[in-house]
Amino acid sequence: MFKSDVPRLSTIRTHQRVCEVGWFADLCGGDTDRLGKLDPSRRSNYEHCRDIVLTADSLDYKNILLPTSYMLGQEVLPFAAAIASQIQQISLLTAIRTGEIHPPMLARHLSTLDHLLQGRLTVNIINSELPGLVEDPEYRYQRCKEVIEILQQAWTQERIELQGQIYRFSLPSYPVKPYQQHGGPLLYFGGTSPGSRDVCAQYCDVFLMWPDTEEALFESMQDL
Repeated sequence: MFKSDVPRLSTIRTHQRVCEVGWFADLCGGDTDRLGKLDPSRRSNYEHCRDIVLTADSLDYKNILLPTSYMLGQEVLPFAAAIASQIQQISLLTAIRTGEIHPPMLARHLSTLDHLLQGRLTVNIINSELPGLVEDPEYRYQRCKEVIEILQQAWTQERIELQGQIYRFSLPSYPVKPYQQHGGPLLYFGGTSPGSRDVCAQYCDVFLMWPDTEEALFESMQDL
């Protein structure tokens, strides 16, 4: 489940808040018999994950999350590119862990994918530790903020100009222009820690939540 108060969409379509329910393709580790219960007979592979996306597409879902994790399964960007020409109307919510890919090239990767999907791309920003590393949360939040700033500049401005604590860039942005020309792909962000929610509220378009009780969902919505 996704709760959104989308500033970029609100200026284009409506001034009302939007609630979006999306689907999930378990690229990492294997599918589940029910939520939280792994089915060992359904380990992640391309054909199975493709079938999940195509089924959700045929059922008229508008968005499907493609998660990322350092475990057995399919990696997001190659999988999304492989399936882009096979879907009809669904958007691919591609999970990106900030810091894994050089930020200007990440902007280029996502821009290319946005063109392949003809604008049916949304991006789930992840700020977890990089695989094999133990990282300070404040460092991760700062890195996440700077990567988002680079993406937003790359997609909306003529140059990428950032002198941050982690990244420093001054270069033209014409090689990374996306298909979606009004701000680029929408940025989704999940996370329950105060630092994560601060990043979401300041930099992103949509707050991403898992299914939960109505009370828990409402509490998170009020906080955001």
